[in-house]
Amino acid sequence: MPIPPFTPAKTPRAEAPAVAELPRRDLILFNGLGGFTSDGREYVITTSHGQETPAPWVNVLANPHFGTVISESGHAYTWSENAHEFRLTPWDNDPVSDSSGESFYLRDEESGRFWSPTPLPCGSASPYVSRHGFGYSVFEHAEGGIRSELWVYVALDAPIKFMALKVRNESGRSRRLSATGYVEWVLGDLRQKSAMHVVTEVDPDSGALFARNPYNTEFAGRVAFFDVDDAIRTVSGDRAEFLGRNGTLRSPAAMTRARLSGKAGAALDPCSAIQVAFDLADGQEREIIFRLGVGRDADEAGSLVHRFRGSSAARKVLETVWQYWKHTLGAVHVETPDPSLNVLTNGWLLYQTLACRLWARSGYYQSGGAFGFRDQLQDGMALVHVAPHLLREHLLRCAARQFKEGDVQHWWHPPSGRGVRTHCSDDFLWLPLAACRYVTTTGTPGCWTNPSNSSRGAR
Repeated sequence: MPIPPFTPAKTPRAEAPAVAELPRRDLILFNGLGGFTSDGREYVITTSHGQETPAPWVNVLANPHFGTVISESGHAYTWSENAHEFRLTPWDNDPVSDSSGESFYLRDEESGRFWSPTPLPCGSASPYVSRHGFGYSVFEHAEGGIRSELWVYVALDAPIKFMALKVRNESGRSRRLSATGYVEWVLGDLRQKSAMHVVTEVDPDSGALFARNPYNTEFAGRVAFFDVDDAIRTVSGDRAEFLGRNGTLRSPAAMTRARLSGKAGAALDPCSAIQVAFDLADGQEREIIFRLGVGRDADEAGSLVHRFRGSSAARKVLETVWQYWKHTLGAVHVETPDPSLNVLTNGWLLYQTLACRLWARSGYYQSGGAFGFRDQLQDGMALVHVAPHLLREHLLRCAARQFKEGDVQHWWHPPSGRGVRTHCSDDFLWLPLAACRYVTTTGTPGCWTNPSNSSRGAR
């Protein structure tokens, strides 16, 4: 049945013109668009039409097996287990358009006017403030008396990403609004290869949107999910329907319709979209929490959906993320006459080493996913004073990639371990150097016993 078009309930009111918000001046190392907070724990960027970053400025949010890369525009891609081989949503190396397969929308249900709480895909004329922190990113915006704050973060102990959207009515009158979350499914390396095989469905138990790709030989049983706390929602699993003919995320057809269709299944252009309508009295605030994740099978996916529902669960995850990075990055503190060196050394360099290089093995311009024998050993040595157990784990991981002939795997893809066997001479230097660094620093020789690795093929 065709979905009826959106019909404005009232004549649209003339909104006050957007007031250009000047970039914050209380930031250190400010460059005209962004700078660090005085404690160095956040990088704050102010953008608007005509005032944009020269290239995407991104944050990498990850745990050891799951993560996302998100730019100051709010565009992102998400993966599980391997940032190259098992992308949940599309990755694009396009610094000009900063394209994405994940987006969010707010719509005034009286006038039909819609915008995104992030600068892309359909940012309004009002300025946006983007804040990259350790383990999270925040996007602040105000439009037509509606103030929004989108928090994005990844759980430390589970394959799940939170997108907590706080909406506050400061318009002086009651408002009827809706929030829409949208993700395009890949469930493989490239969407062009996997889209025809992805099947979507509404889970009858939890109501979450599930997606699976049974033709992915390495990750065949995985079940991805997209969910929101609100029980009253409309959904769609059809990207072609959501965007419309020749449509784009900047102006999707779904935003011109009264609701989403509920369509899901096989042989579709796969996506998951969820729309939630809500009322806000003047001065009232509402939080809508979207979650994107994956389970090893449908049972685990359903368990994750139930486990992390609710604002208290989301808040607990965020507080755990804050505490982890505060503890880890606070283990070593450096003070020098150079404030830029202090800011980078006391947090950001170690954060990027662990979250981006060791866990994610991905960034905006390279979605690698593989371990490099040389590369991650170099990176891991930076952790010897703050997280020596992680360096030890990686030493054992690399030691298992040596062959009897003396050579090693130059790089390999988890979880299967397939990769390339080369004779790159510099690979051989880093294992003994990193091992010596670990033993010298921790004073724990004899750390190589690990029976669990005895079945690995390479030695």
